[in-house]
Amino acid sequence: MTPPPPLHADAARPGLLGHPAFRSLESELTTVRLKGGETLLLAGEPGDALYVVVFGRLRALLSGGPWGDRVLGEIGRGESVGEMALLTGEPRSATVVAVRDTELVKLSSDAFQRLVQRDPNVMLDLVRLIIARYQRVIRPSERYQSVAVALALVPCTADVPIKNFSGDLVRALSRTRKVFAMDADGVERHRGVRADESGFESPELAGWLQEQELRHEYAVYTADPRPSAWTRMCVRQADLVLLVGAAGGVAQMDRGLLHLVRADETRRELALLYDPVRQAPQHAAEWLSLLPFTAHHHVDPAQSRDYERLARMLTGHAIGLVLGGGGARGLAHIGVIQALEEARIPVDLVGGTSIGAVIGGQLASGWTSARILAETRKMLVEGGSLNDYTVPVIALLRGRRFFGMLRKLYGDRRIEDLPIGYFCISTNLSQSTCMVHRSGLLQKWVAASMAVPGMGPPIFDGRDVLVDGGVVNNLPVDIMRGFARGPVFASNVSPRVEMRLDREYPDFPSPWRVLFSWVNPWGTPMQVPGIASILTRTVSLRQRTAEAVEQDDADLLFEPPSGGHRFLDWHAFDRIVDASYHSAMATLERWSRQGNPPSLPGTGAQDV
Repeated sequence: MTPPPPLHADAARPGLLGHPAFRSLESELTTVRLKGGETLLLAGEPGDALYVVVFGRLRALLSGGPWGDRVLGEIGRGESVGEMALLTGEPRSATVVAVRDTELVKLSSDAFQRLVQRDPNVMLDLVRLIIARYQRVIRPSERYQSVAVALALVPCTADVPIKNFSGDLVRALSRTRKVFAMDADGVERHRGVRADESGFESPELAGWLQEQELRHEYAVYTADPRPSAWTRMCVRQADLVLLVGAAGGVAQMDRGLLHLVRADETRRELALLYDPVRQAPQHAAEWLSLLPFTAHHHVDPAQSRDYERLARMLTGHAIGLVLGGGGARGLAHIGVIQALEEARIPVDLVGGTSIGAVIGGQLASGWTSARILAETRKMLVEGGSLNDYTVPVIALLRGRRFFGMLRKLYGDRRIEDLPIGYFCISTNLSQSTCMVHRSGLLQKWVAASMAVPGMGPPIFDGRDVLVDGGVVNNLPVDIMRGFARGPVFASNVSPRVEMRLDREYPDFPSPWRVLFSWVNPWGTPMQVPGIASILTRTVSLRQRTAEAVEQDDADLLFEPPSGGHRFLDWHAFDRIVDASYHSAMATLERWSRQGNPPSLPGTGAQDV
């Protein structure tokens, strides 16, 4: 262990490193350096010190479970580890290992106690920071996908235009942050290390790269399309390895490169380049079978917006949009999308249930709000896809017309080939579970998500029976939290109060009396629930409490006015969409006044 570098050397140090209280501890700190794969803390050990990551990345593991080690989270630059055991005196609760080469500063328990005796406010300041970090425990998936600081771009094959890709991604990242970009040629220019030399493995080069990371918010290392010394260095330095392939080509990688990346513990993601003029994204499933990937992205090299989306995904600023179920009231989602489009707020991930799955699938296909409006009108209003009634042995509707319209709408597109990340929810009645569909035939899983029990026929998956996702999760904000790396927006179209009679009835009126009141032009229609409303209300009843929790968990909630519309009021298409658009614009205006508009991280890339 050696004395740490001066904490004042980098005024932009994140987290505890930049906090005045912690910087006053400089004389009490020692430096700890770990290679990737080495262990920092073992579960069960006494908590005798607090550590803060200067650069690199750690992973917390819970050992001894029935399925082996479980990942609890990752700890990145500026974040602390070991503080809870230090404060409580309890043994370490988790094992912590280095994902990549990592440097930390260590504050011993005795030094911490001396500092607190000198200045009790230091304890308060540190506890506040610790609490702020541990609040993320309630969202473990979000903690696991913490923001990557150092990215390694690894081309899967030699024909991937990796330099162009790297340059465009760095420009997108550099809009609001300092970015350090480096490739093998740059190392030779600045450090005099040739690509065919062993200097890429030298501690001096590693130290220089780490110094650059400390001077910048992000580092981007562009590797070679083979397992060269520089590629090994890139992977070793990275918080996240982004493999780059061609979506239209054969899913393949250099065997040595595949072995190198597979053996590394760093988080892996996949970017597939495609040319929309020649063909839409396809064959993602083949690429995803090569390696376990945390996520994958489709990028049109000619579109800067695709690089901006990728930059948001990689840096924790991606916007996820959740569209809830609600029958015809779900047409309001189109108005929300119109408002977001007009406000130039991009959507990077889409998830939906029932009607939200239908509209979300179109948005994830890259369609504009105008096209979504036209296609939805054609399918649900003009096409009458939900009006093919039959003898109600299985359901009130045959579903053939609806399934046919979905085939026309989506074709054979697979979810993993959509240009924007997407998922939808269905309910597995056979296993009593919630199904999250992130791959497979889009039309099939959208049909399952919208198969209201009793209203439409279920979808079969092998020997399992799937129905509407609203039975188990009508507003899947929690699912989106697990995939998104930034704010989550939600559009909830379930009215807070519904299914009230217009007046008291001594007895429930006969069906003929109700029907006559509905068709009589001179009378007042009875406001009593129909079979569709009763069925949908019944199957979603247990979700009402959970839905309220999901609403509270959204960073921005759209609640379009229901206007008294019922589940099957498809004829109110324009009124629902227009009212929703104006309501969403008002919501966005209030949100903007609070200083919340998203900004893309990433000013001036510096190729030093």
